[in-house]
Amino acid sequence: MTARPALPESDGSDFEAVLGFERVSWRRGYVLMRVILQPLHRNRQGLVHGGVLSALLDAAGMFAGNFNPETGTGRAAVTVATSCQFTGTTKGDVIEAEGTLIRAGRALYFAEAKITDPETGGILANGQGTYKYR
Repeated sequence: MTARPALPESDGSDFEAVLGFERVSWRRGYVLMRVILQPLHRNRQGLVHGGVLSALLDAAGMFAGNFNPETGTGRAAVTVATSCQFTGTTKGDVIEAEGTLIRAGRALYFAEAKITDPETGGILANGQGTYKYR
């Protein structure tokens, strides 16, 4: 599957597009996202900035639970709470995030996500989120 911008309706000016988040695979309960790292993603030590990792975990959690199989697009949702744990770092060129839906109700859903370095398989961060359908 060809990588696409995170939001299909994006004009390239939204937060995820500006950060270069790409949605590689997306279906009910699962998303795989990729970021090709640029200097803007890195801190002064040349490592991926924690803010990029946090934002990517949040986006992966959001997309894991908002896929609408009837339309093939995302349902509107907002983040209620999110947490992240940084467990590694990389100077590599690409990172990937997998988001998985844990449970969905009528108004809220819960997801988890992890970010890896696909070259080494190392886990860079993981997290959990609570999201509200709008």
